[in-house]
Amino acid sequence: MREKGENPLILDAGDMFFSTTSINTNNLKSEKHRCETMLSGYEKIGCDGFNIGKYELLAGISYLKKMEKIYTNVPFISANIRDKKTNKLIFSPYKIIQRENLSIGVIGLANMVPDTMKSIIVDDYVKSGNEFINKLKNDVDIIVMLVNSERNTHTSMPKNFEDADFIFVSGSTHRTSPSVPQNNGGPFVYSNGKQGKYLTVIDLELKNSSSPIIDVSAHEQKIRQLNNRLKRLQRKDPNKSLEDIYDGQENILNLINRYRNDLKKADSTLAKATNRMKFGSLALNKSFKDDPAILAMVDTAIETCSTLKLKSPKSPKRPKNRNKNNRLKRPKPPKVKSRP
Repeated sequence: MREKGENPLILDAGDMFFSTTSINTNNLKSEKHRCETMLSGYEKIGCDGFNIGKYELLAGISYLKKMEKIYTNVPFISANIRDKKTNKLIFSPYKIIQRENLSIGVIGLANMVPDTMKSIIVDDYVKSGNEFINKLKNDVDIIVMLVNSERNTHTSMPKNFEDADFIFVSGSTHRTSPSVPQNNGGPFVYSNGKQGKYLTVIDLELKNSSSPIIDVSAHEQKIRQLNNRLKRLQRKDPNKSLEDIYDGQENILNLINRYRNDLKKADSTLAKATNRMKFGSLALNKSFKDDPAILAMVDTAIETCSTLKLKSPKSPKRPKNRNKNNRLKRPKPPKVKSRP
């Protein structure tokens, strides 16, 4: 993208650091190496905001602070995790980013912090999020929330953060489809799937900051789906109108009318859209050309992680069950002769 003269905003909603929640002496070194490789990768490609989630906390706050000092070009943010001793936020709660004439406020939140973390206080993420939204909304053009939370909280995000524009969530393997209905004008909520296999891409075109943002990708997909349905109905006889083909079949005729009305609404919405946004979920598969330097770094990291990972000690073998022929036979009790 940068080779094409574009300057993308790159964000991470959290849960990136480790491959497992079970960090122990056998895998600690390999998991840390994995984490540090990914941070090195972010420094190479660029990162504008990194939310602290559940996985980031698994190796402890001291390790996380150490990573923040080493990888200074990856800004850690969290608006609701405080140090228990000082009562202060451990990381910056937000970051304001400039892109040409656009000012973007990015806020980080989490509600999946491990129960074992005794050195921190986790404030209510909805309350904290809205406090910082209110602080930023008059100073920025766009507000973006990065939220690490359970999937059952995702549907309530637009209601919980009404003044946000975009909400990117982690903490779930669910992946948002372009066909998923979103609130008109936002906030728009997106979940990225699992294991970094997909990249969520938002293309935003703002012409009037006072007008709502319209998700044209959803309307365009709806138009394609409706046209395809009408085409399938037309296949029965391409030379006749749909009304003639299905004359007397009220259910199908009502369906056709509904499709046409929905098409008019979608076309009208697109025509009136001043601020346009397109959403895409791109599979990071072989169709993408790998950067040789990044690929070499990943291959080396995989090999190193395998070397560093200690094998769990084998538990002692249980003795094999003896078969029937080897079983010890109980001695038969001696026969007692009865007296005459």
